Amino acid sequence: MGAVSIVTAAVMVLATHTAMAQSAPQAQLPQVQAQQGEGRRRMNDPERLAPFGLMLDAGMPEGAGLSGVLRPSPHLRIHLGGAHNGLRGALRAGLTLLPLKSKVSPSFSWEFGHAQAASTKTLNRRLADRTQLPTSSMERVGYTYISTHLGLEFNATRRLSFFVRGGMSFMEMDVPSLKKLDEPFRDSLSPAETQSWMMRKLQPSGKLGLTFFFG
Repeated sequence: MGAVSIVTAAVMVLATHTAMAQSAPQAQLPQVQAQQGEGRRRMNDPERLAPFGLMLDAGMPEGAGLSGVLRPSPHLRIHLGGAHNGLRGALRAGLTLLPLKSKVSPSFSWEFGHAQAASTKTLNRRLADRTQLPTSSMERVGYTYISTHLGLEFNATRRLSFFVRGGMSFMEMDVPSLKKLDEPFRDSLSPAETQSWMMRKLQPSGKLGLTFFFG
């Protein structure tokens, strides 16, 4: 009789444990569904920011550019990418502040860009290849610029915005000497081309473009 009682008790304990294990996920199901619903509401929230974007713009002094954009808040945008002015490519980085959270907001932007001057080896290859255009004198010009702009940003949708900006840019142009060119090319240099020089100037600048956000 004692053995039967022990077996009966063991069966009852096992059945109770199984029932509790099966009922636990069902008890948690409403909580999981609520969390999923909250996640969907956040994704569909019209106030939710898409944090990443692509910026396409054109202006002076950098030319046409394409950059990746990070938008950590409605009032701040950070970009990193490249630009090309038709003669030289450059890397650039910058940030934009937007004080108003509205369809149209003033903007304050700062940008830094740099294009490395071509090396002597690059110029030698360029001059030796007669099938290429003779732009070696421009290839050896490197430049760095810092721009400060005021502008307007037009937020067409939550993911698309247009902007126009204007201000001033400080430029530093660096032209290295061509004395290290190979002998056949060095003989044809003018006296000015044998000297390195640098020029700094402050000039008006501006740009217009668009940014598409995703994520």
